[in-house]
Amino acid sequence: MRPKWQSPLQGDLSRTQTFFSMPVPAKHKHFSSHHKSPHQCRIFGRIAAHKACAGAHEVRTMKHLYLGASLCVLLLGSGQSALAARPLAPSYDVDVAFVLDTTGSMSGLIEGAKQKIWAIANDIADTRQGQQGRIRFALIGYRDRGDAYVTRTFDLTDDMNSIYGHLLEFKAQGGGDRPESVNQALTESIEDLQWSRNPQTLRLVFLVGDAPPHMDYPNDIPYAVTLRDARDADIIVNTVQAGRHSDTAKVWREIADLGDGDYLAIAQNGGMKQVNTPYDGQIEQMQQAMNHTVLGYGTATARAEIRTKRNLALAAPARVASDMASYRFKTGKKNKVLTGGNELVEDYADGKVSLETLDKASLPKELKGLSKKEQKAKLNALVKERQTLNSKMEILVKKRDVYLKEEAKKRIKNSPDKGFDIKVRETIRKQAAAKMKK
Repeated sequence: MRPKWQSPLQGDLSRTQTFFSMPVPAKHKHFSSHHKSPHQCRIFGRIAAHKACAGAHEVRTMKHLYLGASLCVLLLGSGQSALAARPLAPSYDVDVAFVLDTTGSMSGLIEGAKQKIWAIANDIADTRQGQQGRIRFALIGYRDRGDAYVTRTFDLTDDMNSIYGHLLEFKAQGGGDRPESVNQALTESIEDLQWSRNPQTLRLVFLVGDAPPHMDYPNDIPYAVTLRDARDADIIVNTVQAGRHSDTAKVWREIADLGDGDYLAIAQNGGMKQVNTPYDGQIEQMQQAMNHTVLGYGTATARAEIRTKRNLALAAPARVASDMASYRFKTGKKNKVLTGGNELVEDYADGKVSLETLDKASLPKELKGLSKKEQKAKLNALVKERQTLNSKMEILVKKRDVYLKEEAKKRIKNSPDKGFDIKVRETIRKQAAAKMKK
């Protein structure tokens, strides 16, 4: 039975690394009732421990004692204090996992989330109050055994364009029989995602659905067991209930309570309002021009991924394109048009790559067949075009942000019913403020 959690300190404790190793994430999982998943393979030991709670407590206690003893040996040997063993991190990281019910009844909420994911990311950038650090998202879509998949997982990453693309792939289908495989999805969110070890990281899960969990599956880990591990890992678990089913409300409240999180209730369709601003049209035009400066380089796969991201960005509605632009400025990456790597104009402008070191096979097709002098001239022109566009966009983005804040105040005053995006953003701000006070 592999462990559930590795302390943020553990990377420095060589004596304990062989005892406790971080799980290797499984990406793009497609679990069905006809195949044993990693979840199903590990649950037998967990359920045995759950049923023999005294034994489980002893195992967990011994793990903590061993880790504590190892830490004491290191600290006493070096003459350091316990406080010195947890130095203040140079950055403030945020890890957020959305665990989404993707059955048919959730179609309205999922479609709304596709429009709002960048706005939520912008709010997270605001919570850092100017501090540097990573913002990472993960997605887990879940249904039930016998559906097209039980869970589909995309691990934590700071590549927001990639997360956006995966979210667009989610289609609300199946279900209708209630309940769903909530236990499995929740367990995988705590166990299988590569959570940051930085002790100053804000780690959040948002469990979003409208149906309670199956509690009758013999090979499943009950949510109460998973949530103990979440608390040990300093992961806050929030719940978002879509609709008004009382059986879901009861369990969702309990999960939020056990997960040290908040329970949020929203309309079945998510209740999200789309707000247009006077600046969206201009920002979209400039963002589109920025996207046309993108050049992927590296392997054929890397170049194909860049093309996919660029095409999705080009197809984004004006509001989403504006949110993308705002996120770039708030995260301090003006040369970056797409998140992730292997974008030549960005890396060339930042001095991370030289044309002299790139082989011909790695070049984008736009540069192949040109002399080195012509290649440099083209890249320099694209860098200059980005700088010109950025200087104009930054002014418009700031004006748009002010406009949106004023409109949000009016909406809240005139309509107390808040949608998914507003409630999630408020919760993140509150929990980020509490984390920064610690």
